[in-house]
Amino acid sequence: GSLDETLELRGLRYHPIDIETSVSRAHRSIGESAVFTWTNLLVVVAELCGSEQDALDLVPLVTNVVLEEHHLIVGVVVIVDPGVIPINSRGEKQRMHLRDSFLADQLDPIYVAYN
Repeated sequence: GSLDETLELRGLRYHPIDIETSVSRAHRSIGESAVFTWTNLLVVVAELCGSEQDALDLVPLVTNVVLEEHHLIVGVVVIVDPGVIPINSRGEKQRMHLRDSFLADQLDPIYVAYN
């Protein structure tokens, strides 16, 4: 990914796609995922492509996979319906639009966990 898309947390730079790939592999019910920062916290938004019963199970899985593979603590896990993460005509995730929607409380999430 390009340098202007990197996240800076605790003085280190991370490429969002690396974290998102780990999150998507964490469980078969996770479709698309996106990450961004909010007041020095890492926020992970994951689309639930399975039963809503799986929503609560995803929180520890997402938290653990990011901690194990990237040595980062996830501050907020947001579970949303498929299609919530905005993607432009070139197939790129619009993380800043997603962040703005999150901050404006417009995501209508299935579940939000503040760790």
